[in-house]
Amino acid sequence: MCSDFLIREISVENCMYIVNIAETYSLKNAKAAAQKFIRDNFLEFAESDQFMKLTFEQINELLIDDDLQLPSEIVAFQIAMKWLEFDQKRVKHAADLLSNIRFGTISAQDLVNYVQSVPRMMQDADCHKLLVDAMNYHLLPYHQNTLQSRRTRIRGGCRVLATVGGRPGLTEKSLSRDILYRDPENGWSKLTEMPAKSFNQCVAVMDGFLYVAGGEDQNDARNQAKHAVSNFCRYDPRFNTWIHLASMNHKRTHFSLSVFNGLLYAVGGRNAEGSLASLECYVPSTNQWQQKSPLEVARCCHASAVADGHVLVTGGYISNAYSRSVCAYDPARDSWQELPGLSTPRGWHCAVTLCDRMYVMGGSQVGPRGERVDVLTVECYSPATGQWSYAAPLLVGVSTAGASALHGRAYLVGGWNEGEKKYKKCIQCFNPELNEWTEDDELPEATVGVSCCTLSMPNSVTRESRASSVSSVPVSI
Repeated sequence: MCSDFLIREISVENCMYIVNIAETYSLKNAKAAAQKFIRDNFLEFAESDQFMKLTFEQINELLIDDDLQLPSEIVAFQIAMKWLEFDQKRVKHAADLLSNIRFGTISAQDLVNYVQSVPRMMQDADCHKLLVDAMNYHLLPYHQNTLQSRRTRIRGGCRVLATVGGRPGLTEKSLSRDILYRDPENGWSKLTEMPAKSFNQCVAVMDGFLYVAGGEDQNDARNQAKHAVSNFCRYDPRFNTWIHLASMNHKRTHFSLSVFNGLLYAVGGRNAEGSLASLECYVPSTNQWQQKSPLEVARCCHASAVADGHVLVTGGYISNAYSRSVCAYDPARDSWQELPGLSTPRGWHCAVTLCDRMYVMGGSQVGPRGERVDVLTVECYSPATGQWSYAAPLLVGVSTAGASALHGRAYLVGGWNEGEKKYKKCIQCFNPELNEWTEDDELPEATVGVSCCTLSMPNSVTRESRASSVSSVPVSI
């Protein structure tokens, strides 16, 4: 009863007072509600008299919070400085308090303009180190993966479904450069554009960065492999910037790209010379691709996912035929081994890992009259048993679709339907707990050869799109 009353009465003027009362009398619900109110209204709260009365422990706890709602990290820095400068006795807390500011998420230019210009950041050795660390982070783009920390991670970010490139149905002869994202409240919007148009590319998300590799740079249905490219670039959703990275050793389309233990693995595919058996591994700290043990047999149009510390490669096109073959790459031993095969041969399909199991979905195979037909069957591999089982079948058959996992669900987006001979805009969502597929909302436009991933983006990005930039290096100081 008391908790309910306090929760109803929360305001900017009394929120901290309610936190203190709730703490004194162990009113957990009231305390949690008041703390959430402060997080959600922190900008307004920082202008109140109560804010200046916060103890170091209280403001420190607030600035640590990942869910603190602020327009930018510069504002968090300015609010922290405001509290420190209110009372000279607080100066001893400067380095400890400012260590909660995500300086790595502030652009190099803004670090110079808004942080370096503050005397304390230059005069206090510990505070200055925070600034230098952030400067070095921006100056060493290829080392950023190994330099990631709490101070480089966006605050209050939102995980969203994103689609990359493809060939839209309304402009069938034109490839897309667009990267779209789905805001939980406002639906699909354009996030940015890739450096170049792309189709059948592979994408991966690692250390908060989006990587885009290979694919085709021209639309030529008669000879897709001829237009395979080795391009490789990285997108940073915090700053809405691209950098061009070292190209793959081989041009590739219809291949797979997997993330494991801070490295990227590009497997198989094809180019103008034919199908590929090669495997190469990207090392971010050196910005180099390394050749690894190849597949036993060249394959393309397959799908891969990581499960139980291995890269599992499923199905695809081998020796001009759809395949059931499944093999596993062990990065620790740089070796391959055969696994039990799929029940249904397929190519141009997708694979997603959910709850330590790999789900293989979609694609096509050869029908009884030699025609290409959709595969509705979904198969699930358990590393614990080493066996395949069936999951609920797809609602709509699609090939060259995009797939990703988000919040414990698998999403299959867009693609080509053989039965209807049509591009699709449907989004199919799989719930592993219910073993059930449902139709989610749709893509803005029916698209094939599209890639899909899950990105963590700043709230400011999910509220409105920003102009993107393409460069060989990020903004430097």
